Amino acid sequence: GAGTKDLGIEVPKRVALDRDGRITDERPLRQILTSWDRLQQILRGTIDPAHYHLGRAFERVEQDENGVRVQFADGGVERADILVGGDGIRSSVRAQMAPEVQPVYAGYYIWRGAPNESDLAPETLRSIYPLFTFYLPKRQQVITYPISGFNNNLTPGKRRFNFIWYRVADAGQMREMCVDENGVQHEHSVPPPLIRKDLIAQMHKDARDIMPPALLDSVMKIKQPFITPIYDFTAPQIVFGRVAMVGDAAANARPHMGFGMAKAGGDAQALARALRDHNDDVDAGLKAYNAERQPIGNNIVMHGRKLGTHLGVNLKTEEDRRMHALLQNDGAMLDWIAVPNFLDAYK
Repeated sequence: GAGTKDLGIEVPKRVALDRDGRITDERPLRQILTSWDRLQQILRGTIDPAHYHLGRAFERVEQDENGVRVQFADGGVERADILVGGDGIRSSVRAQMAPEVQPVYAGYYIWRGAPNESDLAPETLRSIYPLFTFYLPKRQQVITYPISGFNNNLTPGKRRFNFIWYRVADAGQMREMCVDENGVQHEHSVPPPLIRKDLIAQMHKDARDIMPPALLDSVMKIKQPFITPIYDFTAPQIVFGRVAMVGDAAANARPHMGFGMAKAGGDAQALARALRDHNDDVDAGLKAYNAERQPIGNNIVMHGRKLGTHLGVNLKTEEDRRMHALLQNDGAMLDWIAVPNFLDAYK
């Protein structure tokens, strides 16, 4: 199986900065920070390539009492006891099974990118590169941390620096930002090479206006910045007969917890355990999986919305306003954002 050796880069603590780059608060918190491509590489290494089929698009599924019949866009058909839909927030499998379940725009988005460690200024490398760093201007968040480099290289000097900048935009503004360099309107996001140059120029101007020196150095060294609109959703069920949803296809939370990979892994482990424990009854195993993981997915989504109140968007309840006020404190953000074991509060 896959282990944690060389999974990512360990940081010793997290810090918050002010406009001048001075540390306003800090917390000792050892964390291993990784990237999606690094984790995917490790997990892919545990699978026989003969059983991993790239380029086969799901088209539809039919089911009966014996299992599922899956049709692919290339005309191929596969039969199995169950179908596991792990195809992300815009899941084609979920679109067939529960078309009424749709991701909801949160009212904010991320500018992000990952400059090379070797491109950063010496002072940036000294001051913030080794740490999990927060900068919190009004109704914004900037978060940075080190990750593996090209081809998942963990060698010092060959790594990257993950840069995440949360900004508020209503649905109309977001739609305008999803018009690409060629004037084409995209529904959800724009491929990075097609992001308009005027948007990047404005982002750079805004960064020069508000960023501490090390963070400004980081954002200006991003070769291809891109935009990620933030969506979330939860579903009342994640099993539909012999079809089981996992990961972001089952429930998608805002990224404030840094929990997407862990949630997907937890779903997969729970599904395997439920089927093992009910080895003579697939349907009972799937029912047990739904009963265990649907509430957990819902709690993760609700917690993401709670953390998102920091940005001051859609504060509908007194609890939203209370949480928003709490998270205006740098120390509170260090205590709440991307920390482990937050689900314990929901037990």
